[in-house]
Amino acid sequence: MTTTSFWKQLIVCAALLAGAWLGWQNRIEVMALWSGQHTTAPSANERQTGRSGTPVITGTTITIQDDLSFTTIGTGFAARSITLRAPSSGKIIALEIAAGARFAQGDVVMRLDDDDQRFAVSLAQARFERATSDRDRFRQLQNAGTAATVRYEETQTEFALTEIELERARADLEDRVLRAPFDGIAGLSPVEVGDRIAVDDTVAAFDDRSVILVEFDLPEALLGRVKLGLPLKASTPSAEGRNFDGQIAVIDSRIDAATRTARVRALIDNAGDLLRPGASFSLSLDLPGETFPAVPELALQFADGTLHVWRVVDETAERVPVRLVRRRGGNVIVDGPLSEGDRIVVEGTQRLRPGAAVVVLNPAEETS
Repeated sequence: MTTTSFWKQLIVCAALLAGAWLGWQNRIEVMALWSGQHTTAPSANERQTGRSGTPVITGTTITIQDDLSFTTIGTGFAARSITLRAPSSGKIIALEIAAGARFAQGDVVMRLDDDDQRFAVSLAQARFERATSDRDRFRQLQNAGTAATVRYEETQTEFALTEIELERARADLEDRVLRAPFDGIAGLSPVEVGDRIAVDDTVAAFDDRSVILVEFDLPEALLGRVKLGLPLKASTPSAEGRNFDGQIAVIDSRIDAATRTARVRALIDNAGDLLRPGASFSLSLDLPGETFPAVPELALQFADGTLHVWRVVDETAERVPVRLVRRRGGNVIVDGPLSEGDRIVVEGTQRLRPGAAVVVLNPAEETS
């Protein structure tokens, strides 16, 4: 082997040894970085504040009212709704029911033939008048001492009986007329003038639809948010394109054990008579809730079976346990000892420990 070749091989070996040594040094530095033993030059923030700590980025706690929107389907009912039935049997001689006809309380809806009843009233009236005359005459004789007491008592009894007969005859005559029990509108009738009808036969449905009552089921979890008078919005396919204002009128006193819901009744004004009983309604309610603190969603951490956030107080980290209420618009509504304006760590949480020093990288004005 020549001297030149020997020196070439020696140079190559030296280069390989130098490369291996540099690689080992780099590996040691990387391991030191991971183990926290590597020391770096102070950052600009550390030089400015004179402190060292874990760099973090913070957000600001805000307060949010935990309002909810609830939508459901309900069924409409009239304020008052009954079925008109024939008060007695007979032939219909007048029927006032017509499309859109409105009735005030006491208005005549239907009349039956009443010749026999009028005759019975006249006869009972005559008997009553005669019995009244006899009673008055024997009363005068009794006072004068010229009439027997027994005869006077008989006239008293006859007077009472004829009075009852007259009242019954008048009631039978009144039953030949069907009157509106309250202000309302009659529906379609299955009978016509000239039909013979039996007692309690259906004449028509009768509704007071000046207001519409809409019943729906409310989950028990929301029951505490609903109060009497709470406003709502309603719409129905029977009045397409229209929205109606309403309010909660009745809340049932019990929760259904099978469905875990409570029956609620809403009232909708129907002055324009656009709504009908039996229609389906889509209801929307804004349910007010309590006010809670809210933090950026990235701030919420889970460890040791509990949720928490890191609050920065005097440039140190403080662990604050919280309870998740709900997520909303990139924020998390929580229940915990937080106040509006608290600075909460959103980035750099992995290396934090209670009481650890932190260096906030974003100014306070950027977190608002």
